[in-house]
Amino acid sequence: MTTHRIDFPRDVMRRRMLAALFGLVAASAGCGKPPPSPPGAWDRVGLDVGGKKLVVEVASDGPSRRLGLMNRPSLPENEGMLFIFPHTTQQSFWMKNTLIPLSIAFIDDSGKILEIHDMKAKDETSTWSKNGVRYALEVNQGWFERNQVKVGDVFADFRNRIAPFRGS
Repeated sequence: MTTHRIDFPRDVMRRRMLAALFGLVAASAGCGKPPPSPPGAWDRVGLDVGGKKLVVEVASDGPSRRLGLMNRPSLPENEGMLFIFPHTTQQSFWMKNTLIPLSIAFIDDSGKILEIHDMKAKDETSTWSKNGVRYALEVNQGWFERNQVKVGDVFADFRNRIAPFRGS
């Protein structure tokens, strides 16, 4: 029997193993809801917009996009989650099992913010993008307003910063 091995960078493999182990531990404990995401389990990237800096976790595959920020009790002020989708299409988000109120920005391929919406914790109403997008960014509710970041602003060097994650 022949086996094939796929080589991943060591730190990516370690993060994936940690996330899988965390999930197994929660499942074996009889937990009836998805486990919170372990801090540092996902890839992170720095983003700059309007002179403001954010560190965001990247959700670029189906499981990470489905889990998102569910079950987390808090989110540090200048952090968030960047969702990367395989294709440009109208996107929809809801806040099921999300304990903290969030603001979401829908972003085009150049890194331009097309829309910003506020979402209530645990609200299962869908928030839809008006346009087709591949990217959505969730941060603490009001972060964009507090930092004077608005529709039309562009993330600096967006394409290059997210390039390592676009193939996921």
